[in-house]
Amino acid sequence: MNFIYYNANIYTFDQANPKAEAVFVRDGQIVRAGSNRAIQALDGVRQAEALDLKGATLIPGLTDAHTHLLWWSKTRRQVNLVGVDSLEGMVEKVRERAAATPPGQWVSGLGWDKNLWGHEFPGRESLDRAAPDHPVVLHSKDGHLLLVNSRALALTGIRDDTPDPPGGEIGRDAQGRLTGLFKENAIVLVLPHLEHSSPATDQAALAEGIALARQSGLTGVHSIEERDGLSALQRLHENDKLNFRVTVLPYSYAAKGLIESGLRQGFGDEMLRLGQVKFFLDGTLGSQTAAMYEPYLEPPGPREDEKDGFEQANRGILRMKEEDFLEQARHCIENGFAVAVHVIGDRAAGLGLDVIEQALAGTAEGREGLRVLPPFARPRLEHVQLLKAADLPRLARSGIIASVQPTHATTDRDTAERYWGTLRLRETGRGYAYKSLLGSGAVLALGSDAPIEPIAPLGGLYAAVARKRPGEDRPAWLPHERLSIEEAIRGFTYGSAFAAGEESRRGTIAPNFLADFTVLGQDILKVPESEILATPIRATVVAGAPVYLET
Repeated sequence: MNFIYYNANIYTFDQANPKAEAVFVRDGQIVRAGSNRAIQALDGVRQAEALDLKGATLIPGLTDAHTHLLWWSKTRRQVNLVGVDSLEGMVEKVRERAAATPPGQWVSGLGWDKNLWGHEFPGRESLDRAAPDHPVVLHSKDGHLLLVNSRALALTGIRDDTPDPPGGEIGRDAQGRLTGLFKENAIVLVLPHLEHSSPATDQAALAEGIALARQSGLTGVHSIEERDGLSALQRLHENDKLNFRVTVLPYSYAAKGLIESGLRQGFGDEMLRLGQVKFFLDGTLGSQTAAMYEPYLEPPGPREDEKDGFEQANRGILRMKEEDFLEQARHCIENGFAVAVHVIGDRAAGLGLDVIEQALAGTAEGREGLRVLPPFARPRLEHVQLLKAADLPRLARSGIIASVQPTHATTDRDTAERYWGTLRLRETGRGYAYKSLLGSGAVLALGSDAPIEPIAPLGGLYAAVARKRPGEDRPAWLPHERLSIEEAIRGFTYGSAFAAGEESRRGTIAPNFLADFTVLGQDILKVPESEILATPIRATVVAGAPVYLET
């Protein structure tokens, strides 16, 4: 079906034709954008469905470049612990859910943040009191800590003498007894024993989540998914229920199977396709597990080094050895997949850059004269929250995308200053350095990291521009790293398209591009930054057709 959107304030982000009043769409692609008169004169317009936007602002469709879509969709049905500012508050929410849940069934939750409580890690005893007849599992806000109660712990078979896995830590008290806390790779020991949803439940949750994402103005996402997520997305797509563009980043453990099946990055179609392979190098700031060159200013307690017999300050956790990461990254690149690497601490960022550069250099010639990577397969660093200043120019130099989440800067502000300190953060090009990265020539792809932060692109735009939380009465944080509203929108449009290798098809309103638009109730490029969050979403358009219309 063909569409014409007219009487609009259109920002095309096309240098050859930056402003327009109307756009004509045929078979899901843009034919032309221009004045109302020029578009009305085109062949085929009279047979198109016409939508009068009555002065609304139309921009390229917003795409969130870093989500966990199925996880976010499912957690909407779990105990929401985001913003709970005390251990007692968390316990009370668990108690309330347990009272409404049949005994023996799981109670699951997400979003607890011990940094709001006085910085002490919680233990299983508090959950035992709240839900003695239910297994309880609670993911921390950043997803890098897991807390379970005694009933859930018994189901795992993990004991006091179970050794820590490489790149992970099992919580123990001073007497060596399990606390119910699991950090980083130790979470993997618990996951197989958790309650798992059915394929039908996953599809239903995804359908609900996607509808809300469209309502927020998103036309697509990049989503890090396990097998269940990819399967549910495929089922929705084959039943014509997706209508939302998803680039799936599979986890590194799945790379071997994908490669053995003969798949390469880009497999799929314009609605659902494979992206880069996702690796984890370190943990997070909130859990004090992000890998650092210098120690945290307030480590959660000195750690005894069993090998050398002395206490050392906390420098976080590296979840992979350098040689293992290099071997796996090379294998992916040699077989047609670029890598996307989770790096939050400066040590992890440096290691990620080192390994990607080595892997690219070591595989540049390819095999049998064939190009190793498809031309659109580009490596990414995810989060990039702290860098050594000397490492900043390396992203642009090596063609590595900076996939960053602006709301992390605003929600991490106090925790970052407490644990990393202002000296490290305020040095230009180090802390949440979005403007510096852009100025160095790196491409920014902006996202949310949902469910760690809400799926809310207007919130991401506001955080990038204002560098503070909504309603916060204090100056912008690290104001030299603020983006302009145009730069922020580009990060959610061109930047995300470039990260998916689709910048010649998406992220700009120009002939032959895919007709994905976000329609706003006010001119977001001209309103004061304080009004960005109040901008109504009038419509979301995917492949030329409205998938959300404000009622």
